[in-house]
Amino acid sequence: MTTISQLGSLLTLFTDTLPLKQIQDNQALKALRAELKHSQDLFTKLTTEYQRIKYFSGKGLVPPEAFKIGRREDVRPDGTNKTVDVEAQYIPIIPMLTKYYDHYSALPTSQQEDDILASYHDSQHFKASEFQLEHPSALNLILYHDDIEVANPLGSRAGVHKLTMFYYSVHGQTFSNLHSIHLAVVCHASDVKQYGYSAVLKPFIRDMKLLYSGVQLIINDISGPVLHAALTHVAGDNLAANAILGMVQSFSGGHCCRFCYIAGDEIRTCTHSRDQLTRCVTSHRMDVEMVEHKSDASSSTGVKEMCALDDLPYFCGLESTVPDVM
Repeated sequence: MTTISQLGSLLTLFTDTLPLKQIQDNQALKALRAELKHSQDLFTKLTTEYQRIKYFSGKGLVPPEAFKIGRREDVRPDGTNKTVDVEAQYIPIIPMLTKYYDHYSALPTSQQEDDILASYHDSQHFKASEFQLEHPSALNLILYHDDIEVANPLGSRAGVHKLTMFYYSVHGQTFSNLHSIHLAVVCHASDVKQYGYSAVLKPFIRDMKLLYSGVQLIINDISGPVLHAALTHVAGDNLAANAILGMVQSFSGGHCCRFCYIAGDEIRTCTHSRDQLTRCVTSHRMDVEMVEHKSDASSSTGVKEMCALDDLPYFCGLESTVPDVM
């Protein structure tokens, strides 16, 4: 492939064969040289990471922020040990949601017909929420997370470079469109297992608390309206959903269902729900307390720890998980 500099060299070789006056008076040649110079200088201000982030931030990019989640021992090339910070990346959610303000008036609200369930805004959960009644223009978010393998998933080193990705969408947007799905947190999957969801979701939970109370928008250096937002649901496959809810992640036995206490050996044959087995907020809190005092209680309850998102004052993970229809 011919580069811009090579095209410039070929143009110079061509013009050297022409009379000097013909070159000076040829407007097309002058315009072509100007375009080649402009094309050659096009990316000179984007050669470093700092320059690229600065440029795209002016175009609406919200750059990620590294945050510390722990410390670990690492090995230097000479074989000696050193202690290094373990970090994750967070794309601040408040600047991202601020961009929704100008478009939020177009998002659909509750349906007119009471018997139609078309979105979260038609649910009893939404209509019974005091927060939604007090702030009808609040943004409602759904959080999704899953692991991805960035290297060869079938190779001998599979899992070493696996990442855990946390995404969110705003209710009322078309979830199937990529521009409606936003990345929130990226970290190594091994760090989630070692340090827990509370550590990797710390900045996200902090900002969601601020958004629940209300964040003053600044538009063109002028104080604008107050933006409110709340997390309503957590989505994911069964493994991811159980993990973030603090429940067991083995589906071969025990009480692995996040909706009821059915035994693992009955799941494959059971086709009807039983009210007496359904999990509720009260029983779940008792299970969490039991596990905190008796570590082996998870085998009888299916609960390993409290859901990290339950740190939000209005959120209950047990009531906010949705089935994996896939």
